[in-house]
Amino acid sequence: MLRTESDPPAFDGGSVVPVATYLLIVAVLSGLTLVTSGASGSPVVGVGWGLFLAALALGAFAVEGVSPRSVLPPARSLTPAVGVVAAFWLLYNVVAYGLALGGVPGFEPAPSRVVAHPLPYLAAFVSTLLFTAIPEELAFRAYLQSKFTALAGGGRRRATAVGVSLATVLFALFHLPHWFLASGHGVGPALATRLFGLTLAGLAYGLAYALTRNLWLVALFHATMNQPPFLVAVHVPAEMHLLVGAVEYAAIASTAFVAVRVSDTVGPTSTRGGRASTDD
Repeated sequence: MLRTESDPPAFDGGSVVPVATYLLIVAVLSGLTLVTSGASGSPVVGVGWGLFLAALALGAFAVEGVSPRSVLPPARSLTPAVGVVAAFWLLYNVVAYGLALGGVPGFEPAPSRVVAHPLPYLAAFVSTLLFTAIPEELAFRAYLQSKFTALAGGGRRRATAVGVSLATVLFALFHLPHWFLASGHGVGPALATRLFGLTLAGLAYGLAYALTRNLWLVALFHATMNQPPFLVAVHVPAEMHLLVGAVEYAAIASTAFVAVRVSDTVGPTSTRGGRASTDD
């Protein structure tokens, strides 16, 4: 089944643990960015940061008295997660090819770099999945979102909305050290656009996790959005980035919703007549 049916974790700690965890994430990231600003693209730095973030998230669970088994979805949920993400990108490529044939600016009916250089793309994708997507989703969705949902009252829709919203905002703000310290950008319209785009991303991933509690699904969406598997050449104009991003992230949340409904309907244990998926 795509959706993990186990009960949400029961946290023993109060609000201090998630606050301290987030502050530590931002502090370490800021320090690491300052120290390695000249070598921010180093694979060693990326691997080290990913391992640290994953270890910190698992440490927070340990402090909260939560077993990792209650957080990580079963291996059998990986297959439907891969299928959903693959179907999403197959449809995306079909639409992109149609736009390319229609002469829409930014879409060209020519092979992409993914097609031309599949092995480098695969290496970049695996690295992004293991050391960016999974650690970040483990920290922001599996821990922070679940914790804030529990603090807001547990499995009610209002509590879920609170958990998703808080984790989304923190996810967007988490990228500020790189914006200011590594990229050298300042405060202005570009920052507002960047934060809005990150908020849309966090909201899409948060909704997908709230619907499924499937970390593999959300991490795969995250990794593929960072490394899009386009089969045709796509160069979206800068002025269209926000609009295209909004459509993409709305499509991710919609795909997760539809996939859950289909999975619950055709699966061995249909949840029709039970709780709504956002009550998980």
